[in-house]
Amino acid sequence: MGGDIINPSNNYVVLYDTQNNIDTLYLNADNRFFHHFTTFKPGIHSFVHGGKHQTILLEANDSIMMHINTHDFDESIVYNGIGAKKNNFLINLLLKLEKESSEINVYYKKSPFDYHFTIEGLIEKNTKELQLFLKENPNSKLFEKIAKASINYNYFTKKELYPFHHYGKNNHNEFKKLPTIFYEFRKNIVYNDIDLKDFYPYYNFLFPHINNLALDQLTASNPDFTFEHNSLDYTMRKLELINSLVTNTMIKNNLLKYTTRNFISNSKSIDQSYILYQSFLEKSTIEKDKTYIKNLFKHAQGLQSGYPLPAIEVMNHKNETLNINSIFDKTTVIYFWDNASRYHFENSHIKVKTLQSKFPTIDFIAININSMHTNVWRNMIFGNQFNINNEYRFSDPSYAKKRLAINYIKKVLIVDREGLILNVTADLFDPTFNKTLQKYK
Repeated sequence: MGGDIINPSNNYVVLYDTQNNIDTLYLNADNRFFHHFTTFKPGIHSFVHGGKHQTILLEANDSIMMHINTHDFDESIVYNGIGAKKNNFLINLLLKLEKESSEINVYYKKSPFDYHFTIEGLIEKNTKELQLFLKENPNSKLFEKIAKASINYNYFTKKELYPFHHYGKNNHNEFKKLPTIFYEFRKNIVYNDIDLKDFYPYYNFLFPHINNLALDQLTASNPDFTFEHNSLDYTMRKLELINSLVTNTMIKNNLLKYTTRNFISNSKSIDQSYILYQSFLEKSTIEKDKTYIKNLFKHAQGLQSGYPLPAIEVMNHKNETLNINSIFDKTTVIYFWDNASRYHFENSHIKVKTLQSKFPTIDFIAININSMHTNVWRNMIFGNQFNINNEYRFSDPSYAKKRLAINYIKKVLIVDREGLILNVTADLFDPTFNKTLQKYK
């Protein structure tokens, strides 16, 4: 396999095989890369460039070349060669389902029965299109399984998310009104599907699914249970469910790791983080994951209100390297962006522009978290006509993200003029964010 990249963000592509072995493929002078497998197992492989991620299905005798433009990563991907048709079908299906997701948000207002039959109709429609493709392009059982999983788990996820959107997160007792047929698909869920262990639509489903199972159990045992998305009881129950339902080592440990990471990254209590951390250590069986969570917890301990911000190095638009604590003149909101998420990049900057007019005594600083070429970084900012004077990059993104516990692009830090931490759990898009800033202006 191989390919070429237009407007590369850096000079390499990272490839993960079905066993999660990693190969770094460097671009040549023509921005092309090539890889020959010495050992090979059919299945879903992943590739990453400049923080942007995608999957590819590789089987015996495939010889695929891919064409990518980083300015429109997913939308630009085109495959050629042996095995290309099935992968072009999968990427086009993904893009179609993603586009459809924004339209489905309107459907959350529908009654449970109407919503159920709407989703069932969409599953049937997409399945028929898959069958037509298979009729014209006979393919492997593995491809058919992956394609069906793309469709089914996309819509199953919408089913799991429906009650929160329809009833609201503070009305979880209303969830009991859902008809029996609403969750009939759960009878066929496979929690240990090794073919899907690297397939993000599968994980996108498993997380909200397990969230709902945990909430069901807690409300069944305590009708007065008060739901909080990041509460310790709720998250402990999720770890217990993962431990009991999932036996495949890779899938189980991934679910345990990311559920624990989510909690620690958003927790306001280091004591509660420690309790969950201990529960995770009891259940995880991968030393690498234990080390990752241990370091995350350690860094979270140093990111509490009143503590100084760690001395991370950042670079400005002049390519000058600065200690992050030297760029604060007043109370400052630090937000982050990733070139893999253009939507968040644009929306966060637009949101900040509004906030700056409302809070002139507060500074707003954006930091890119990728290893980007200087010109690519500048072009993204100038191309959107954003003010580059308050834009920075990490000198060492990998170290900085670990030290500042940046696991979500939506993470926001608020510090005072001395670099002392005021808040580590803020969210630009939280309806209460303006009230949070009122406290610090």
